[in-house]
Order: sequence, then C-alpha cells, then structure tokens
Amino acid sequence: MINLNLKNRVEKSGISDLLEKSVNRLILVFTLVLFILSVFDLGFSPVRETETLYRYNIFRFIFPATGILFITRSLLFTDRSKKWKVFLTNTLLGILIVVIFISRLIFGETTIFKPLIHHFTLFHFLSFTLFILEVSRLKLEKAIGYLNPAQLFMASFGFIILAGTFMLMMPGSTTEAISFTDAFFTSTSAVCVTGLTVVDTATRYTALGKLIIMGLIQVGGIGVVTITSFFGFFFKETSSFREQMLLRDYLSEDSLSGILKTLVKVILITFTIELIGAVLIFYAIWSKTQISFFDDLKISMFHAVSAFCNAGFSTFTDNLYDSSVRNNFFLHYVISILVILGGIGYPVFLNLYSYTKAQAQWLREYFKYRKPYVHRVGMITFNTKIVVGTTLLLLILGTFAFYFFEYNATQKDAGSTGARLAMSWFLSVTPRTAGFNTINMEQLALPTILILMFLMWVGASPVSTGGGVKTSTFTIALLNVIRIMKGKNHIEILKREIHEFSVNKAFTIIIMSLACIGVGTFLIVLSDGHRGLLKIVFECFSAFGTVGLSLNLTPFLSDASKWVLILLMFFGRMGIMTLLLALTRQAAKSAPYRYPKENLIIT
Repeated sequence: MINLNLKNRVEKSGISDLLEKSVNRLILVFTLVLFILSVFDLGFSPVRETETLYRYNIFRFIFPATGILFITRSLLFTDRSKKWKVFLTNTLLGILIVVIFISRLIFGETTIFKPLIHHFTLFHFLSFTLFILEVSRLKLEKAIGYLNPAQLFMASFGFIILAGTFMLMMPGSTTEAISFTDAFFTSTSAVCVTGLTVVDTATRYTALGKLIIMGLIQVGGIGVVTITSFFGFFFKETSSFREQMLLRDYLSEDSLSGILKTLVKVILITFTIELIGAVLIFYAIWSKTQISFFDDLKISMFHAVSAFCNAGFSTFTDNLYDSSVRNNFFLHYVISILVILGGIGYPVFLNLYSYTKAQAQWLREYFKYRKPYVHRVGMITFNTKIVVGTTLLLLILGTFAFYFFEYNATQKDAGSTGARLAMSWFLSVTPRTAGFNTINMEQLALPTILILMFLMWVGASPVSTGGGVKTSTFTIALLNVIRIMKGKNHIEILKREIHEFSVNKAFTIIIMSLACIGVGTFLIVLSDGHRGLLKIVFECFSAFGTVGLSLNLTPFLSDASKWVLILLMFFGRMGIMTLLLALTRQAAKSAPYRYPKENLIIT
C-alpha cells in the first residue's frame, strides 16, 4: 500500500514537471512570436499613423493566451511560500496583459507611447518586455558548460550586435537604406559604447532607428548579463551556483549573498542618474533648440543615456558642435558630469553609497542620542581612492593642458575665460571614452591631438561603462616606474603594497592594447593610407578606447578599414584580459617543480 502511494506520488510529480516544462516552453515560443511580430510591424509596416500590431490575427490569439499562461504558471507551478516574489510578479503581469487586451477590445487603440515614435504602442512595449523577461528566466547552466565566463560575456555582446544590425537595416529604421557594413558598424559602436559613426545619426535614422541605437547603448553600457540576471532574479524560480559565481565575478562582488542587492543597486543607480541627467538636459535645451516639446524630450533622453554610458552618440548632425548647442555651456557641464559618473565604475559607486549610508546613519544617531563619531577603517576602499584620485588628476591636468594649447586654436573666438575653461574641461572629459565634441576636431593643435590619444588610451575605470586600459592599469604602470627609479622591490602607495599579480596583469594589458592598436593602424594604412597616418592612428586609439572622437575620417574609410575598426571597438569594450581568457583554456595546476632563475641584460 505504501509503495503504491509512493508510486502515485512519483507519477503525479512527473506529470506536474512535464506540464510545467510544457507551459514554460509555450510561453517562451509565444513571447518570441510576439517579439518578432512587433519588430516586423515597427520596421516593415508602411502604415505610420495607426496601430497595426493588433490587426494580426495571430497576435490577437497569442497575446491574451500569454497572459493566461503567466497566470497558470504562477498559480499551479510556483511555490508561494518560498518564491512569493516570483508568484506575485508573474500573477500581476498575467492579469495586466489580460486587462489591457480586454480594454483594447472595449475602448480601442492603446497608443500610450505614440508621441515617442510614430505608431509605437503599449502592445509593442509589452511584447518586447515579455520576451526580455522570459529570456531572463533561462538558465545559463548549459551555456556555462560549453563556454567559460569570458566567452559567454563576448558571445552575449556579439549576439546583441548582430541583432541590432538587422534591426537597424529595417526600412522603418532609416530614412534611406544603409549597407550591412554600415549597420554592423553602427550597432557595434552603440553596443560597445564607442560613438564612431559612418552615417549621420540625426538624418539617416528615423525615430525608431534612434530608439534602437539608444537601446543598444543602454544594453551595452550596463551589460547583457547584468540586465538579464536582474530580471531573472524576479522571474526565475532557481539560480544555479555556477550562475551565481559568474555574476559574482562579473560584478566584482565579494560574496554570493550580496549579488541580488548589488544588481538592484546597479540598475537603480544607472536609471536614477540617467533620469536626473535627462531632466537637466531638457532644462538646458528647452526653448533653445526651436523644436517641439516631445522632440526636446527625446533629445534629452537619448543624450542622457549616451552620456552616462560613455557612448558619444548624438542626435545633432555636428554632435554638440551643432550651432544650436555649441555655446550652451550648462548643457556641456551636465553631459560631462554624466560621462564622469558613468566612467568611474560601479564598485566606486557602491562603495561611496555604503560610506554615505553609514555617515547618514551616524548623523541620525548623533542628533537622536548624541552618539560620538567612531572612525571605521576601510570604509573608503583602496580601489576607490586610486580610481577617484587618478580620475581627478587626469581631468585637472587635461583641462589646463588644453586651455594652454587650444588658446589660439579652437578657442580663439571663445571670448571669455569662463568659455575657454568650459571648452577645456569638456575636452578633458570627452576622451575618457565619451566621444562628444563641442569643437571642430579638424582645427585641433597637434599637441592636443597627442594628449587626446593618451587620454583615450587610458580610458575610464574598471567595471564601468567606459573602455580603455583603465585608470587603475595606468596608475600601476606609473607606480611601477617610480618603484624602479627608487630601487624598491615592490610597489607601495597609501600604506598598501600592490600584489605582483596586479602588476603582471597591468603590464599584459598595456602591451596587448598597444599591439592591437598597432596592428589595426597597419591594416588600415594598407587600404586607406592616403588619408594620413595621424588621422588613422587617432581613429584606432579612439576605436580601441571606445571613445568615438574622430578627425573626420570614419565616413570616408573603405569597408575593409571599417571592419578593422569594428574589431578594435569590440576588443576594446571586452577588455584585454577578457579577450585572453576567452581565447585560452583553463590553466592547469602548477607543476610541483621550478626551474633555476636567470637574469637578462636590460639597459
């Protein structure tokens, strides 16, 4: 009797698991179909003034069915006591889908988002959202089994670049058809947050095309793994240990228990800063660009995302050198601050957040209980001190250098000292992987060009939205030079000793980065050498550093040279260490012996 009951339970459990898998797969297929329908409708439909997605019979069946399946999965296959967040989000989302569909049947079109781009409706928005959420539920276990974390990271970016390419080639995305190379170049530049462009973003792309570019920038800036993992925590029942280890390494988190909190903080920090930036940009340009309210709103949103993600894309034909914003120094300062915040790195943000929270808590206790201040060691981490110190040093030195060298060049008509300082400050910020320009790049003095190449090569900070070899790498290299000059055996700074492993990594990154730039320059010279060596070298530094500054060369390059820049942008965004880890197998355990040491003659 006991065996019979046990057998029945096992059979019921097997049937339940089979039904759950069937429902999950059906939802994934349905959301994929909704996504494809939405892309097709937005990109290929000739109708622009009315809702067309609802007219597809398959959509009218799949959309409400998806909502019902969400509710079914939540009620039948989710443990409410242990996974109440998953249960609640799935249930509410399913009910929302059904209610919106019924409302459409009764009240007509749901064109809530119509002011943003032509006929982009609530149905399109939900279709995209549902697909992203469902993809986020997929387990990375199988992918991790075939790919190491570095390869998975590169593959995710490669997939987004390819998807963005095809979306930018849709008739609805451009005012005039573009080639596959130009679309792939633009998609790579957006995902790798570079900003180099081969066609005019302002005139060649429609509102839909610009929205796609903004989306690619956002995904590239935050990271595909971060976004999918964030949604996965709320819509996925379980997360494997290997997935958590992957996220821990990707986010530079010390413990597994803090991954979810870190993900939430990263997403909230990003969107909060971008929202504040959009408001300030809107204030800076409103009534000054002589366009409509909604156009100003779209410009503000696009530039806030582009600035914080250090992308450098602009919807102005001449970037920020456009006559309507060229002398809008408040706008320049807002964008420069967004660039700095995006390039300083999430570990620094999270550390400063913890420090500010602790100080606020002490102030609260002081006013309430008169509790004396107790200094806590290590609140500001060693990484934060190095990153912030190096960033400020490069920004200040760059500002004064550009003020001096550009005084009689691009700043000769500036007029006031304040205007010159604003121009110098922005020029010091933008090569830190941002790529915006407020001046005519072809009028730059030669010393300025050389300094810009150096700043583009250094780039932003680790685990940020920027590229380059990173400020920490540059600092270690500089400290190592000082160490050798002093005859010391190890690097010391801020009463700390830097580990030899970090020094070796920095040395590897520097050598490999210069090698990539050198090879890229050589290849472009082979096909476009007549364009000038200085411009080509500048372009390669800009591409590898994911900066986006150009001496007006990119649009005139051959397709072969564009593909070289595409590779440089991709390698620069991935990072040298990620690239090396992706191309090599896991190192074997150290051998139980060591050979005798020898010295080489080095002078």
